[in-house]
Amino acid sequence: MDEEPTYNDLKQTIVRLENHVSEQHQLAVTLEESHARFKTIIESAIHAIVVVNDRGFIVEWSSQAELLCGWSRDDIVGKPIYSLMPKKYRKNHKSILPMVLSGARGLDFGKRIETSILNRNEFEVPIELAVSLTRVGDRQEFNLFMHDITERKNHEAQLRQMSITDDLTGLFNRRGFMAMADHQLQVACRKKDKIFLLYADFDNMKWINDTHGHQMGDNALIETAEILKKTFRQADLIGRVGGDEFIVLITNHENKNPLENVLTRFEKNIAQANGQQNRKFKILLSSGTVHYDHDEACSIDDLMIKADNLMYENKRQKKASGQYSHI
Repeated sequence: MDEEPTYNDLKQTIVRLENHVSEQHQLAVTLEESHARFKTIIESAIHAIVVVNDRGFIVEWSSQAELLCGWSRDDIVGKPIYSLMPKKYRKNHKSILPMVLSGARGLDFGKRIETSILNRNEFEVPIELAVSLTRVGDRQEFNLFMHDITERKNHEAQLRQMSITDDLTGLFNRRGFMAMADHQLQVACRKKDKIFLLYADFDNMKWINDTHGHQMGDNALIETAEILKKTFRQADLIGRVGGDEFIVLITNHENKNPLENVLTRFEKNIAQANGQQNRKFKILLSSGTVHYDHDEACSIDDLMIKADNLMYENKRQKKASGQYSHI
């Protein structure tokens, strides 16, 4: 027969229960403090922080994430993370998620990745993204740290544009023209488009500079650039590749005599400019134009050499026939 618990036994049991309740209370306080600390860190961080569970659903959403993505916490928590992804990334994300959970894509953690997210208003925002993995009980959670790099990307684009653009005329400089022309030549070759390269040199630039000053010479170059823009299509590449040398890559002209037509338009536009009253100089250009032969592949450099040689031959013919006239 079991003995009745004594007073001391009951007292000890009560003390143990009180200690247990006290420990549980302290644990609850500690957890509450940790949660409050966690929320404070998330809300005060300069990065947009998003926590995603192992099924790919958003469970935490900071105020910076709301500013970046346009979604309020109430609207986005519980939605799949691919809601923030441009459509081009969604399929890949769904296939990679199991690999990330298994650790097969662990090398991605801690790295800064440049990508983009989809704002609620359906426009992409360039971001720098870092991902970490946290174990919560028997589950994994992803912590996404996102930083808007729109301003940096715009600045990089401006610097790149400046590096490939001629300051005076706004045309491509040599570096920019060569880079773009090489790509455009490859595309045109694949499509079997007609391809021409025109190389032009300003005949009387020295006379203009010596007679009217370099500011007038700059004005002549700017005016020539405008004539080129007026003559050729936006799809054609136009560059200033030397002090007074211009180059144009002409592609995708499907009419019967594309070169004759465009050169006629070019001469007409130059004549129209030279026909203006009270001009102090004429725009006089020597030029050479070559056609790309798809049966004899060559580089953009080869085309430039051929066109340059034809341009100098045109210049020699003008000098021999006395066609030069400064004004």
